[in-house]
Amino acid sequence: MIVTVRSTISTFKAVTFKAGLNVLLADVTDASTEKQTRNSAGKTSLVEIIHFLLGSEADKKSLFKKPDIVGHAFTGVLLLDGRYVAVTRACGEDREVLVADVSDLPEWSGHVGDTDCPGTLLTLDGWKARLGQAWFDIPADPAGTPFATAHAPTFRSLIGYFARRRKSGGYNAVERQNDKQQPWDWQVNVSYLLGLGWEVSRKFQDLRTRKSATATLKKAIKEGEFGELFGTTAEIRPELLRTEERISKLKAQIDNFTVHERYREFAERAAQLKDALSDAALELASLDETVAHLENAVQAEEAPAYASVERLYEAAGVQLPGLALRRFDEVKAFQASVTENRRRHLTRQIDEAKARKQVVDGAMARHDAERAAILKNLEGKGAFEDLMHLREDLGLLSSRAETLRSKLQHATRLENAVTQIKLEGAALELELQEELKRQEEAIRRATVLVDEAIGELYDDRTGNLIIDASKGGLGIAIAIQGGGNLGGIDMMKIFCFDMMLLQMAAERFDGGPRFVLHDSHLFDGVDARQVRRAVTYGSTVAGRVKSQYLVAMNSDEYDRSALSTDPAVEAAVLPVRLTDGETGGLFGFRFD
Repeated sequence: MIVTVRSTISTFKAVTFKAGLNVLLADVTDASTEKQTRNSAGKTSLVEIIHFLLGSEADKKSLFKKPDIVGHAFTGVLLLDGRYVAVTRACGEDREVLVADVSDLPEWSGHVGDTDCPGTLLTLDGWKARLGQAWFDIPADPAGTPFATAHAPTFRSLIGYFARRRKSGGYNAVERQNDKQQPWDWQVNVSYLLGLGWEVSRKFQDLRTRKSATATLKKAIKEGEFGELFGTTAEIRPELLRTEERISKLKAQIDNFTVHERYREFAERAAQLKDALSDAALELASLDETVAHLENAVQAEEAPAYASVERLYEAAGVQLPGLALRRFDEVKAFQASVTENRRRHLTRQIDEAKARKQVVDGAMARHDAERAAILKNLEGKGAFEDLMHLREDLGLLSSRAETLRSKLQHATRLENAVTQIKLEGAALELELQEELKRQEEAIRRATVLVDEAIGELYDDRTGNLIIDASKGGLGIAIAIQGGGNLGGIDMMKIFCFDMMLLQMAAERFDGGPRFVLHDSHLFDGVDARQVRRAVTYGSTVAGRVKSQYLVAMNSDEYDRSALSTDPAVEAAVLPVRLTDGETGGLFGFRFD
């Protein structure tokens, strides 16, 4: 329960709350224009101050680091474990708070008095731990308890449902008090508030973490970021088998290897002989072509056909003189001599070519015999450096095989992990279903409270609190006919949920925080009749569980909802009235 909020800022308008309904109104001044709003009056700032006093972080962009505010401090009086406690937190030194028990001060007497008394200086974490223990039964020292592990309920996440913040998206979904709230966070914390076995929701987050890490690793492997370190079993296994087969063959070769001291000398001689045989073969082919060509030339060689010339002249009736005939005979004899000489020359060349063939054939036979002997001598043997090369190759292949085995092991583990995650996900879904069955009474109680709230708001609509188990973990929602477009009905879903949480916390934690705080944003787009019913029902719930329903509203919205006609509501309007004037806001001045 929150009793008072004040500040060292001299113009700050201290706000005092009482049990039950409390309505803080913001008015429009006579000087206001149509373009001015009451957004600068300080309703939302009051929510931020309360969170500041309850341990929220204050980064450099927060309200509490503004130049006009950073040098000041805020004080609040809270009801903790039946005692009134004053907490002061300075904006400039916000990592610690001063806490004082003011219950026994004479001037206290249940209302705001002088709280500037000696107290205990606590770290911010220490203060949150004390609040968590007092309002939500979270162990102040979680060591050795489930609360010491990751993804456990925290005071700051839990309290966010009792004072939603619009700037954080607190009015966007019933199950989330913050737009950035991860599924595990709201599942764990709402489960804890409702008594639904939050440990199961934590297991879902542990599984999500492993699944996310596995997915990230698989993506990195696919994109080649790990080079040779990873792969898939389908790719690695056949490559490993091929490498192992090569190693086996290479080992056999090494085992049978004999070092020949003159291996290199004989190997070089065998290479020379091979070259000589190749040259001889080419020369033989050339000689065969030469012999064939010369033999053809001999056969084609013959004397000129002079008799035919004589017959040609005779046929023409021309008589050759004796001198011409004598000269023809001389030419004929000369040509016959030339032809004979050419035949003898060609025959001699043929004989020389054949003789060369015999020489080459003999050389080839000798070379071939020598080479065969060398190869036979070197069979299964080699030089020492060759053996070293073989051993080096074996070492490289063995290293490659070891890398592949490691890759195969990684790939197998990764693929097994994916399968295991799927199995664990299914098992967790079953475990959550069993847990919801065990907590059927708590679910029934929450459902009844939500049904009651919906019934108080609407005469013509029905709705349900939906709590179920899925592969993503706990599912929580409220369904009201006609909702779903972030309109007024969706805002009322949040109202119903928060009223249920206020009562469930009071029953589960011997009182809990004993307050719910809503600002005017909750009523955006809500029909005036539902606004009135919500405020009056909130007052009823707060009285039922001896708590507070704190509402910050615009005065025109208050009047439009005809709340002023209800004496009980009118009596709950706080004496502090905010305006959008220069000095009428919560701080008493405007600032950027």
